[in-house]
Amino acid sequence: MDITKISLTIGSIMISGGLFAQNAKVIKTDLKEVMLYTNSAELNHHATVNLPTGASELVFTHVANNIDENSIQIGSSPNVTVMSVRSAVNYVETDVKSDAFIKAENYFKKETNTLKTFENQKATEESILKLLESNQKIAGANGSTTVDELAKMANYYKTKYLEVKSNITTLDDQIMSQQDIVNKAKIQLDEVRGQTTGSGGQLIVQVINNQAGSQPFDITYTSTQASWYASYDLRSANISAPLEIIYKANVTQATGVDWKQVKLSLSTGNPSQYGIAPTLEPWQLYYNQDIPTAPMALQGRAAGLVLDEVTTTQKKNIRIRGTSTLNNFTQQNENQLNTTFDIAIPYDVASNGKPHSVSLKEYKHPANYTYLALPRLDPNVYLIAELTDYEKLNLMPGTANVMFENMLVGKTIIDPNATSDTLRMSMGKDKMISIKRDRVNDLSQTKILGGSKKQSLVYEITIKNNKKSNVTIALQDQIPIATDKSMEITLDEHNGADVTKETGILKWNVDVPAGATKKIRFGYSIKYPKDKQISIY
Repeated sequence: MDITKISLTIGSIMISGGLFAQNAKVIKTDLKEVMLYTNSAELNHHATVNLPTGASELVFTHVANNIDENSIQIGSSPNVTVMSVRSAVNYVETDVKSDAFIKAENYFKKETNTLKTFENQKATEESILKLLESNQKIAGANGSTTVDELAKMANYYKTKYLEVKSNITTLDDQIMSQQDIVNKAKIQLDEVRGQTTGSGGQLIVQVINNQAGSQPFDITYTSTQASWYASYDLRSANISAPLEIIYKANVTQATGVDWKQVKLSLSTGNPSQYGIAPTLEPWQLYYNQDIPTAPMALQGRAAGLVLDEVTTTQKKNIRIRGTSTLNNFTQQNENQLNTTFDIAIPYDVASNGKPHSVSLKEYKHPANYTYLALPRLDPNVYLIAELTDYEKLNLMPGTANVMFENMLVGKTIIDPNATSDTLRMSMGKDKMISIKRDRVNDLSQTKILGGSKKQSLVYEITIKNNKKSNVTIALQDQIPIATDKSMEITLDEHNGADVTKETGILKWNVDVPAGATKKIRFGYSIKYPKDKQISIY
């Protein structure tokens, strides 16, 4: 059956009130496909409706409760003319709860009722206890009480009193345990609160049908209550192996409708929310403005990496869920502006606003591994993976978990928008290489020369390679830059460093054999007026 899809501007067609006076038909829609963008989602529903001839008002339920009305498209057969459509929220219907929410809600109610039962039983026992305590007067038929009667009544009160007190103690324990169960049930309920299958969202559609019978309806709209962002797992077996990049998406949605077994596609672009064709304007190309850097302080990072780490005490095997057959289920489509990932496996994503991990793609890319050390800022040596030709991977900015030699070693940041032709990513600290930076006090001194003061400082960097293989370390340090004409800074010793005068940064490539120790020494002097003070440490 031919299905025609049309876009409607809300309120553009006015229909007389009498034409749609009959009772509206309420139809539950089925969510079939979702195209998820970085800041919104396009949802595609389907429904079949048995329509009479003539005019009808249809209420499609189980749709998002926050719909961009400019994006609504409704398609049906050529026999159906869609006259108008508007979105609404139904605050009356109660059948919008998800299965998970209903289960958690029923469990909470059941355990709460059990708690109330225990509390009621305790109240009853306490009433009996009060009754016993207030009715202790004993009298016989003629106003006197025999010893035998007194003994019998005493035994009765003793037995009953102990029984009631014992019951209360038992109930106190049961109430305490049950209260703990209810508290946990409440936490579970709060976890799924907001997970709904419709959350009251509905579309009210007015149609005219020329042929009675079942008619198909395809409904598409955009909601801004969904998004995704990229994250990664980086894995490398050793410095000779290629870098494995697991490309993942963290999907979040609070559209009010749970996505159950939907065909999910993710796009790096943004949707066009209006039905008006765009117009090309002149494309003006500008130079990127230079971003000032701070040469006085090495920031402890190279392009695309952050020197963070998660420490672990032992190695363990890491398995990423779904990555072994990842490429068989994801089709990647590219154009000049964006990349789309079509996922063949149906996905469930609850409408609870919490991130849901979706595996997209797995790459193996050649990497050049280097070591980086900035001992002035950080007493550690970092392993850096350098990737060239990384543009073809179509990566997005995001954080990454780093696994090296089957051990989680930390997190890093992937920034494919960096202007460098090489993407650098930190693979964590190498604990098998130690480094320290010390001031050589015997060679550091301060002198007064007339009206000037001259401070000379010498530093020694010691690198110890405890690995069983040779390493080459990109070592960096720096000397200060003068900010006043009265300052005079001289590099006295640089131990063969590559010196950048504009920034004061010193760079060495240090080869350290297995088990060996290397020392690098450098020094500089600062001459300035003796009535001034400076901070150089």
